[in-house]
Amino acid sequence: MGLGLKAWLKRHGIRRPLRFDYHADGLAVNGKNLSALRDDAFDHAYDTAVSLNVTGWHGNVPDIRWRAHVCCWAAKNALLLQGDFVECGVHTGLLSLTVAHFLGFEKRDRTFWLFDTFEGIPLERVSTGEKDHAAMLNDVLYFDCYDVTSRNFSPFPNVKLIRGILPDSLSDASVERIAYLSIDMNNADGEMATIERLWPKLSIGAIVVIDDYAFTGYEAQFRAWNAFAEKKNSMILTVPTGQGILIKLK
Repeated sequence: MGLGLKAWLKRHGIRRPLRFDYHADGLAVNGKNLSALRDDAFDHAYDTAVSLNVTGWHGNVPDIRWRAHVCCWAAKNALLLQGDFVECGVHTGLLSLTVAHFLGFEKRDRTFWLFDTFEGIPLERVSTGEKDHAAMLNDVLYFDCYDVTSRNFSPFPNVKLIRGILPDSLSDASVERIAYLSIDMNNADGEMATIERLWPKLSIGAIVVIDDYAFTGYEAQFRAWNAFAEKKNSMILTVPTGQGILIKLK
């Protein structure tokens, strides 16, 4: 273990309001063991990803390290399964870069497929109820970031960027088996159309990380994912980070 808790909190600019040991990304905890977030390998991977994402987030990269830890946990376990890694909804790669650096993905004998328009949410594919929110995200955050994302992943020859609108762009990649899947498309219709195409390719035991699942303002995705899980006789774990965890059991 590297830094002590107080030194680590100070280094990352994390204050402790109301005696919280961790307070970021809408999540505050007290009296919890934060060793996983201070692990040297994870800390280095996350800090590297943050430094490479400054342009993508217009100089204000959000502190989503707990979400990144969840992704690293799922990805590490995915190494025990057959299949490639897939992320749907990438932007400049804050989460997938953390995973790639954490696992030393350039040394892994598998491919990390990154699917995105790399220029925002395709509003023509978004339901009426979600369109205003999607348009807001396009206005305040998204831009043509393909070149930035390509630069970020240049150390990883086995990471492939697939530009296009999901699920159509799945046809542009030779994904046969999936061990790890992260979905962050910010709209229910797109995510449902994509998971319907990808579910048969998931290895038994594969973990699906659903980024927006339990955030307020994303209720359409919450309902859609619950309906999908029920159809599979399964249940999604709600994580305090706002993510959902779905495991393919059969």
